[in-house]
Amino acid sequence: MHPRKFVRDSMNFAFAQYIVRATLMLRGIVAARIIGPDAFGAWSALQMMMEYGTLPLLGTQQGLDQMVPPRIVAGDEAALRRVKRAALFNISMLTALFVLACVGWVTLGSSRLLGAWGPWGIVLALVCIATINLSNYQTSIQRSHGDFSTISGWMLIQGAIGGIAGLALTPWLHGWGLLAGWTAGCVFAFAYSSVRSRDNAPMSPVPAPEGLDLVQIGFPMFVLVASALVMRSLDRLIILRYLGNRDFGFYSISMMALTFLLYMPDAVTYVMYPRLLKQFGEDGGDPAGIREVVQRVLRTSSIFVPVLSGLVFLAAAPVVGLLLPKFLPGIGALRALAFGALGLAFANFASVVLMTVGRQAMLMPTALVSIMLGAALDLGAVKLGYGITGVAWATLVTYAANGAVLLTMALTGLGLRGREVLAGVGRLYLPMGLAIALVWTLERYLPGADASLGGLTLRMLGSMLLFGVTYTLAVWPLAHGIGIRKMVSEFNLPIIGPLLRRFGDGPSSRD
Repeated sequence: MHPRKFVRDSMNFAFAQYIVRATLMLRGIVAARIIGPDAFGAWSALQMMMEYGTLPLLGTQQGLDQMVPPRIVAGDEAALRRVKRAALFNISMLTALFVLACVGWVTLGSSRLLGAWGPWGIVLALVCIATINLSNYQTSIQRSHGDFSTISGWMLIQGAIGGIAGLALTPWLHGWGLLAGWTAGCVFAFAYSSVRSRDNAPMSPVPAPEGLDLVQIGFPMFVLVASALVMRSLDRLIILRYLGNRDFGFYSISMMALTFLLYMPDAVTYVMYPRLLKQFGEDGGDPAGIREVVQRVLRTSSIFVPVLSGLVFLAAAPVVGLLLPKFLPGIGALRALAFGALGLAFANFASVVLMTVGRQAMLMPTALVSIMLGAALDLGAVKLGYGITGVAWATLVTYAANGAVLLTMALTGLGLRGREVLAGVGRLYLPMGLAIALVWTLERYLPGADASLGGLTLRMLGSMLLFGVTYTLAVWPLAHGIGIRKMVSEFNLPIIGPLLRRFGDGPSSRD
C-alpha cells in the first residue's frame, strides 16, 4: 500500500472511532438520565455479554489476519478461497455453539441479566453478536486486500444507527430502545460490509484442514486479546455479581469516562504499530532503531493523560450533578478510575512494542497474573465493604501495576538495562502521582465543597485553573526535549495533526 494512502486510511479509521465513541457517549449520557441507574446497569450488563461474544472463535479471527495476506501476495486463488471459507465455517459454527449455550442458559438457568431482559432481550443480543462476528470476518478480509474504508464505514454505520436510533427510541421504550437501536445498527452495518466485501469474502462456509490451521496460528494472539478483555471487564463482572444492577449502573459512568480518556492513546497505538514494524524491519531487527520514538510517545502520554484524568476528576461532581443527578453515588468510582487510563495506555502501547521486537510470548503470563491480582483486589474491596469506589481504586492499582510491568519488559526489549529501566518507569509514572496529589489537595482544601450546583461549578472552574497551572509548572522539566508538536504532526494524529501542519512548524503534508 502506498504510504500516503496508508496514513489517510489510518486517520479515517481513527476519525471513525472518534465519531462512534462520541456518539455512543452522548447516547449513554442521555439514556442514563432517562432510564436511571437500575435499567442502565442492566443495559451495561447486556453490552458486556455482547463484548464476550467474540471469545468463542478461539483465534480464528486472528489467524485469518495472518493467513490471508501471504496468500494474496502468492497469488494462489484456490488456497486463498479455501482459507476464507474455512474461516467462515469456524466463525459460523463456533458462534452457533455460543448461541445454543446461551439459549440453554436462558431456558434452564436464571440470572440478573435474564430477569432484567427476559428471553427476547437475550435473543436480540445474540443477533448482535452473530452479525458482529460475521462482519469482522468480512472487514478482516477487506483490510488484507488493502480496503480500510469498509472498516471505517462499518463502524460509522453501526455507531450512528445504534447511537441515534437508541437516543430516539429510549424516551418511549427505555432500555429496550437502546437494545433495538443497537440491533438495527449491527444489522445495517452487516448489510453494508456484505455488499462491500462481496467480491473478496465468500459467504459459503466449507470445512477444511485450513480451519484448524487458523485456530493454531491465531490462538496465541487470541489468548492475549481474551485476557486483556477479561482484565478490563473484571471489575464490572465482580460488581454485577456481588453488588447488583443498581451499583453496576452507578459504576457505568466511570466506564464512559475511561473510554473518553483512552481515545487519543488508542489512536496513537493504532497508528504507531505498523510504523514501528516497518522501521524495525528496515533496521534489520535492531531495537535501537525504534527506541527514540517509543520513548517520545511514552513520555508524551505520561504528561498528557494525567492532566486529562485530573480535569475529569475535578469536573466529576458538578457535571454528574447537572447531567446525571441520579448517578451521584458513582462519582467516587469515576474519579478513581479516571486515573486508570494511564496504566491502560502504557499497557496497550508496551504490548505493541513487545510484539514489534518479537517478545509477545511474555504478554500472556503477565496478563494472567494481572487478572489474578485484579480479582483479589476487587473482591477484597467488595468483601471489606468499600463498594464500587473501592473496586475502582483496586482496579486503578491493577492497571498501574500491569502497565509498569509491561513498560519494564518493553524498555528492556529496546536494549535498556537495570537502573535505567527502573528510573524510566518511575519518570513515566511521576506525572500521574503529581496529578493525583494535586487534585486530592484541591478537592480537600478548596472551600465550597458543600455549595449549590452553581457554587460547585465556580469551584470546579477555579480548581481546574489552579490544577492546570500548577501541574504545567511541575511537569515542565519532564517535557523538555520531547518535541511534542513535531511528533504529533509527524504521526498524523486525527484532527490535531492537520491543524499543527497548517498552523505550526511540523512537516508539510506533502512530505
